[in-house]
Amino acid sequence: MNATEEIQPILSTGDLNLAGPADRRADVDAKQTYVSKLLQETRVDGLLIVQPENFAWMTAGGSSRSTLETDALPGLYITAEGRWLLSSNDETQRLFDEEIDGLGFQLKEWPWHWSRAQLLADLCQGRKVACDTRLGDCIDVGPRLALARRSLSEYERACYRALGQIISHALEATGRTFRQDDSEREVAGQIGHRLLHRGAMPLSISVAGDGRSRTYRVASFSAMPIHSHAVLKATARKYGLCATASRTICFGNPDGLFRKEHDASCKVSATYVASSWPDAVPRQILAGGLRIYQLVGAESEWFLAPQGHLTGRAAVEMPLTPNHEELLEANWAITWQASIGAALSCDTFLIGDEGARAVTATESWPLKRIRTQGAEFVRPDLLVR
Repeated sequence: MNATEEIQPILSTGDLNLAGPADRRADVDAKQTYVSKLLQETRVDGLLIVQPENFAWMTAGGSSRSTLETDALPGLYITAEGRWLLSSNDETQRLFDEEIDGLGFQLKEWPWHWSRAQLLADLCQGRKVACDTRLGDCIDVGPRLALARRSLSEYERACYRALGQIISHALEATGRTFRQDDSEREVAGQIGHRLLHRGAMPLSISVAGDGRSRTYRVASFSAMPIHSHAVLKATARKYGLCATASRTICFGNPDGLFRKEHDASCKVSATYVASSWPDAVPRQILAGGLRIYQLVGAESEWFLAPQGHLTGRAAVEMPLTPNHEELLEANWAITWQASIGAALSCDTFLIGDEGARAVTATESWPLKRIRTQGAEFVRPDLLVR
């Protein structure tokens, strides 16, 4: 079995129903089939899942939103015949009601005043068990699961497009409505509110006003007021998936330097998007981006910040570096972010047989059309208010 093969359930005809359990259950059943083959290959009795990213993968989007203690997070135990939720008794009911309802999981529970470690030890007693991390005498299959979860099923791709719409709406609605001289902190709060209102958990929000990102490439947000322009960026999770995007707003026409920086960052990001095909080599894609940085007279900017990463169940499944030789594959998710001076051009894309398609496509926003590699690509332009 190829660990990178797409885990693709047979789904009913018509649009997928993200709100109902049927299509999600089919996705979980397909992953159980994958795990059963993995158990057979590794000659073990069962698989323990304790990493949150793999919990979300196996449950097609489930998560523990309230447990703060890492060693008390829920887990899963999977065999060829069944699947069990491993949970502390104080969280079991919510998990079944809100996270895994109708997905065919049984329960193995520990009392809150015990520890998860005791339940895991009991499960491993007298059995040969694999785990998604190093744990006692378990066989570590974490790298294989990390590779398998990159390939997104049809259900997961539909979830990704829904998440992308939520992130784009949060950034763009905030960009259209926040007031000049609002603080970065206030604008970040508006983005966060819009994400949470639609069920997406903010993982990172950045609001960089008036060129602050020229100094801080990882800008976060501060109490400083925004006078002339702002770059908004957000990473959020829903359905157990993560995506990132940015949008830029100007009050009045931008100055020449910022306009030039923004146009150049769009050219670089368009080049990355144009090069993102199955079997493309990330090292070569990054080298192509560096050539654009050189052509626009900003070669040093390439070295100041990461240019992209694979994303999915983890916000960063794998950073992309000049030494990265592993070929891109269809149905992987990738985030590209090109920054020059105070400008940033960032979105998340799904790689397919027709190239990269934006997950975080614009909802209602000015577009900049860029022709590269014989085709036309669109990138979010400046919104001038």
